[in-house]
Amino acid sequence: MNSSGLFKDLIRHEFRNKGSWRKQSRNRLPGSWRLVYFLLFLIAAFVISLYFALHNQLELTRLWYVTLGLPYMIIFMGVGSLRREWENDTYGWWLTLPYPRMWLISAKWIAAILQTMVLILLLFVTGSLFALFISSTIEPYTFADAASFIIAGLNWFVMIIAFAPFVIALGLLTASTRYSTLRPISPMLWALLMGGGSVFYWSGDQRIYEQFNHVQTGQWFPFTWHFPVAVLISWIAAYVLIRLNAYLLEKKLSI
Repeated sequence: MNSSGLFKDLIRHEFRNKGSWRKQSRNRLPGSWRLVYFLLFLIAAFVISLYFALHNQLELTRLWYVTLGLPYMIIFMGVGSLRREWENDTYGWWLTLPYPRMWLISAKWIAAILQTMVLILLLFVTGSLFALFISSTIEPYTFADAASFIIAGLNWFVMIIAFAPFVIALGLLTASTRYSTLRPISPMLWALLMGGGSVFYWSGDQRIYEQFNHVQTGQWFPFTWHFPVAVLISWIAAYVLIRLNAYLLEKKLSI
């Protein structure tokens, strides 16, 4: 098998990984009940939204506000991707695989990006179907409202996906420092990560809420030239972070 095929196998393995078996064994709640609770949550959200729609108090595009926590979720996807090797005591097996450390960490990075895209696709499809249901059954909502909702979701999710590689790479770095000789700076990285996220959400003209409102205009891709430049810079930074992760696991590992 050629090297590209082996690397794809690594990505496939990481993509299918079900997480930490230790945490699952400590969780006494059966998987079937977790599914029941999740379905009950979806039903409650549907009923509440439907109630406001029937009273003409539901602004469709604002429904995407429920996804404002996605950037933080994506960070923890990066952190968890590496941390689970230590939680499952599989880090020894993982690190001794006959592949470069750059391959090992890159496979986790790419798999987390793919998982993010799948999650966002599911959210977008679910939200779009709900908007189409509202617009086709309840007045005064129209298909034009649904179209604005769908376009707003596309704009918002394009922005999240565009910066996901950098956010995931940052999460991986935060985890890898914990298992390297740079462990003392790990708490500082966590503080910077959480504090920086808070600033991104709340302060100045760059607040995520203002960016969210900016993409709710109903216009497809309402971004200036600054957006692709920022995305390109973030991708370059993500590559540097992945190289740094590989270096820490190769040269600075502390077990």
